[in-house]
This record gives sequence, C-alpha cells and structure tokens, in this order.
Amino acid sequence: MAGTPQTTLAVGVLLLPLLAFVLLYLAGKKLPRQGDWLGIGATALAFALSIYLFTQTWNTEVYHSRAVWFSLPSSFIADFTAGILLDNLTVLMLVIVTFISLLVQLFSVGYMHGDKGYSRYFAYLGLFTFSMLGIVLVDNLLLLFMFWELVGLSSYLLIGFWYERPAAIAASKKAFMVNRVGDIGLLLGLFAFYTYFRTFDLEALRTLMGAGEWLNGSFVTGYTFEGQFWSVELSPLFLTLAGLGLFMGCVGKSAQFPLQVWLPDAMQGPTPVSSLIHAATMVAAGVYLVARCYAFFTVDALTVIAIIGAITALLGALAALTQYDIKAVLAFSTISQLGYMVMGMGTGAHDASLFHLTTHAFFKAALFLNAGIIIHAMHRGLHHTHQPAEIDPQDIRNMGGLRKAMPLTFYTYLLAAAALVGLPLFSGFLSKDAILSGSWAWAQTMSQVNGNFLYFMVPIIGFTVVLLTAYYMGRHLWFMFFGSFRLPFDVRALRLSAGQEMERVMLIPVALLAVLSLGIFFSLNPLSFTGSWVMQGISLTQLSQKGALLAGSLVEAVMLQDAANGSTHLVIGLLSALLGIGGIALAFGRYRGRSSEALLQEQPRGALAKLTYHHYYLDGVYDKLFIRPLLRMARMLYRFDKRVIDYTLDYASKWLVVFSKIVKWFDSWVVDGSVWLIGAMAKVLGRFGRGLQNGKVQSYYAYSLFGFILIILYIMLN
Repeated sequence: MAGTPQTTLAVGVLLLPLLAFVLLYLAGKKLPRQGDWLGIGATALAFALSIYLFTQTWNTEVYHSRAVWFSLPSSFIADFTAGILLDNLTVLMLVIVTFISLLVQLFSVGYMHGDKGYSRYFAYLGLFTFSMLGIVLVDNLLLLFMFWELVGLSSYLLIGFWYERPAAIAASKKAFMVNRVGDIGLLLGLFAFYTYFRTFDLEALRTLMGAGEWLNGSFVTGYTFEGQFWSVELSPLFLTLAGLGLFMGCVGKSAQFPLQVWLPDAMQGPTPVSSLIHAATMVAAGVYLVARCYAFFTVDALTVIAIIGAITALLGALAALTQYDIKAVLAFSTISQLGYMVMGMGTGAHDASLFHLTTHAFFKAALFLNAGIIIHAMHRGLHHTHQPAEIDPQDIRNMGGLRKAMPLTFYTYLLAAAALVGLPLFSGFLSKDAILSGSWAWAQTMSQVNGNFLYFMVPIIGFTVVLLTAYYMGRHLWFMFFGSFRLPFDVRALRLSAGQEMERVMLIPVALLAVLSLGIFFSLNPLSFTGSWVMQGISLTQLSQKGALLAGSLVEAVMLQDAANGSTHLVIGLLSALLGIGGIALAFGRYRGRSSEALLQEQPRGALAKLTYHHYYLDGVYDKLFIRPLLRMARMLYRFDKRVIDYTLDYASKWLVVFSKIVKWFDSWVVDGSVWLIGAMAKVLGRFGRGLQNGKVQSYYAYSLFGFILIILYIMLN
C-alpha cells in the first residue's frame, strides 16, 4: 500500500529523536553546549509535526500504510509487513510523548547543568523517545515487540545513567530483568496468535476476530492464504491464555502485581528521567498495548486483568502511605494509578482507562519535575550551609515550610496533587470518575450474569484507593510545605538567589504541566466526564470499526449498564470527591499538631506500616523463592561444568593424545613394519628366483635332480 503524506510525516516524527541520539552520542561533547539544543530542537520539531498530524487525523480519518518488510522461502509463512497506523489513539499518544519529552529535556537543561555525562544524557533521552514513538506508530505486533525491547534498553541506560553509583546500577539491572519476565509472556502471546492466523498485523488480526463467531463453545473464523481457505477453530482456554500472554507484557512494563518491584527502584536515575518513565512513556506502554490488543481478550482474560489492576492499585496506595523519600511516594503512586488504568481496561472502561492515562501524564510529570526542583534546592541548601553528608535531601522529614521559600513550586505542586487526588474541577477527577463508573457498571453486569457479588470488590477497592491517595498526598504535602523547616538553617537558603526561586528553564515546564492538570482542558464541563473530547475520540466505536471484540457482548452490556446509571454517576462523583477531601482532612488532622522534632524522628510503627514501608518484603520473597535458588542452580551447574564436563573433556583429550601416540607407534612399527617386511621378503625371494634363472644348463640339471630326490623322499615317507 502506498504511503500517504501523513504517514510519511509520522516516519519523520519517529526518526527525528533517533537522529538526535546518533549525533549526540557520536559528537555531543564537541558541539556547543554539548548539543542540548540539538536534542531539544529535534523533539520540538517532532512535537510540532505531531500537533499537525493530530489536526489531520482526530475524528476525521484513519491513515494506514504498510509494505512487505521481508519474506521467507516457505509456503506456510506469509510475508512479513511493516507499516504505520494513524488513528485517534496514535496521534493522541504522539502528542503526549513528544510534549512530555520536550518539557523534560527543557527542564533537564537546568537540572543536569554541569553533569559530566550531559551530552550522553540527552542522547539517551533521544533514544528513549524514538523507542516509545515506535511502539505508538507501528501497526503490527512483531515491530511493536522490537520497539518494546528497545524501550527496555533505553530505560536501562537512563536508570543507570549515574553508573558510578552501585544503587543505580542495581536498579537498572533490576528494571531490565524484571521486564524481561513479562516480555516472555508477551512473546508467547504474539506467537500464539501468529501460529493460527499467519500475521502480526494488528488491523488484520482485528478483522479476523471480527469475522469469527462462537460455535459450540469454540471460536471459529477463517481466512484465505496462498489462494486457499483456512478455517481456524480455537478453544476459549487457548484464547484466554494467549490474551493473558500479551497482558504479561503490560504486567512487566506497567509495573503490575507481582512485577511492580522494579518501578520504585527506578528513581535511582535522574529525576527528569523518573518523570519521563513514570508519566507518559514507558509505564504507559503496557496500558497502550492492552488498548491496541483489546479485541483479543476474552471475558475471562478481562476479569483477570481487572483483578490484577485492582490489587496493584491497592498495594501501591498502601505502600505510598509510609514512604519518606519524596520520589518513592510518587513512584508508588504511579504504581497505584497504573493499577487504576489496568482495572479500567479489565472492566470494559477502555476509554476511561486511556483518558486517565492522558490526564495522569500531565499531573504526574508535573509532580516529578517539582520533586526535582525540591531535591535540587535541598542539595543547594545543604551544600551552601555545609551540613553533614548523611542528611538525605530527598527525605520529606527533613523538609517542612517550603511554601514560604518556594511559593511557585508549592502552587504548581498543589495543582498537580489535586489532580492526582481527584478533586472536582481537576483532570484526575474526570478520569477517575469515569473508571469508577465503568467498574461499578461492570460489577453490576457480572454479578447479574454469574450471581456472585464478589465482583463488587473491584469498584470498592477503587473507592478505597481514592481515600488512600488523598491521605498519602495530604501527608506528603504537609511534610514538605507546611509547618516549619526542620533542618538547622534558614529555609531561604534553598532559593537560587534572594529574588529567584529556581532556574527559569525549570519553571516553564512545571507551570505548563500544572495548568494542564485542570479539568477544563479535557471537558467543557469539568464536573462530568461524559462530554470529554478525549473520551469520545478514543472510544471503542472509534478505534475498532473494522472488527468486533472477543468480549464484545460483555463490553456492550457494561456500556449499556453504565448509560443506564445516570443518577449513579452523580453519586459516584460525589462519593469520590468526598473521599478525596476526607483523606486530605485526615492527613492534615493527624500531622497538624505534631512538633518538628516528632516529624523529623517519625518512623513506620506497627506491623502493617512496616510491611508497606518495605514494599511487602517482595524483594526478599523473590530473593528467597527465585533468585537464590537460581543462583544455587547456576553454581551447581558451574561446578558440574568445571568438575565433570571440563574434567571429562580434559582427561579425555589427554587419553586421546596417549591413544594417538599408541596408534602412531602401531602404525609405524606394525603396519609400516609389516609392509616393509613383505617388501623385503619379496626382494629376497626375487633375488633367489633370479639366481635360479642364471642360464646355465648344469644348474638346471642340478635343480631337476634335487626336485626328483624330494619327490622320491615324499613318496617313500608316505
């Protein structure tokens, strides 16, 4: 299929960050300002092109161009295609990824100034952006998997950017290895679908799913391949397992239970990297994958996805309650919000989940960048006042009263935090309300069909997480911005100068992101998600026009149930708002009367607090259940290899040398000697025979007489 101008521009958007990466990696240190302008310029141009593609595509037309990538010489393997797919979801993600990446790079000019790896840092950001854009743009699972792995490599490089720190190296390896566990499932899932349908093309797979039907408990569909019609009959169990294989990729990349352990450690990278990873790119890739493959999930698969999402949301929120590292609180918050998104996907609220992905990108990026400003300021204050090195600049217990010295940071942080909590008039209120409404409708539908009210545990967990989110963010805000400063120097030492709070290049990104946390940008009615232009543009009716869903009947029933719950939406929204306000009030009420000394010395008390503080000891559990046994097995195999296989091969080679020498001796003395002896005997006999044939008559008479005598003797003896 011939390319269109739009898909050609999309390729340009994809390649611009890659070009910046190559140039910066090869010659970044030789460029003016170590090439930061090159990375920012390439991303800015990609963002401008993304905006243009958004205006050309949103609610107007779908652009899809593909070509044969390569072919294999087999009659059973179809041509492998590669293409670009531009629809509403693609262009929305293009804008989000390039916009967040651009702001992170602008912020990094101030945050990373003077770092010895400055040009390398911007090069890695370019590679990361290229990888994420590849996931967004490609139209088939094989290419998506390749970019998926490239995102894993990029995150490994960025998390371990300060490679001289052992903690950063350990965190980067942990993130890389844990994600590979999920990727095994993703690989098995995509090859399971390819085995039966002979294509990785997402649009073709969606069409095949839409053309199939359920007959006698099996899913039956067909397609034409090499001029021959092929009929495919698949069991529900196979489809469920294949779909869950794809979902395993999301479990790893989007830090879902039980593979969420890598995300809190990922904060060992520079804070702008945390913003990029936690906000709109890497962790969002898993939710994006589920959205793209939504047609391939059965009802049972979606139920598992909903349960996993709810568990992740709850565990992340509980862990955030007891953290003291400013980035750890936000990291566990990210895990919790990703759980919300996955829960929305599992409950049929596909559009609500993607809506929350969009709003979360802005307010969580704002929170992380603001955290970077605070950490930067704390480092500056500790350095200028010559404080002991053991004081942790990221520990919120060492802060307090920052709103007096850093008012701009306080107000931008406050706006983003309100969106995260889900207070009315903010973007998070709209997207959370949509997910909660969808999950409630799903629970009603499932309980009516199966007669089991346990399905309501999923939306109940959702409401519980709203309260917990409000509480830990209220606690977070109080520790940092309220009360008095808890370190022994003037809080004004945190400012860049007497008249300037921070570098201006760091202020612009956080101010933009904080303003975009308001709900008015996503819905003309900031108190209702139903009129949101984002929700309408990324609905299943917009994105799945060419094929039905495996769980289409369930999703349709949930949508009808949700539409019928008009008054319930108001109750859910009101309850969500009250829980948000109540959680903040509880946190402020608990900490308001405490002295600075008490806050400075606070530690997690109680079994549950210690359990959540240590992230449920999951690292220790995995260490005992998997890592240590695997290491022991590796050592055993190593010893077996050294002491048995290598020993056997070593001595076998020595005996082989001895045997070869014996063979050589046998060959030299027996084989060669026998040949020589036969030759010598032939020579002697030849000489003897030649002596008999001397031409003398008397000799012949003598020989005859001798022969006659021998004959007589033979006769006489017998």
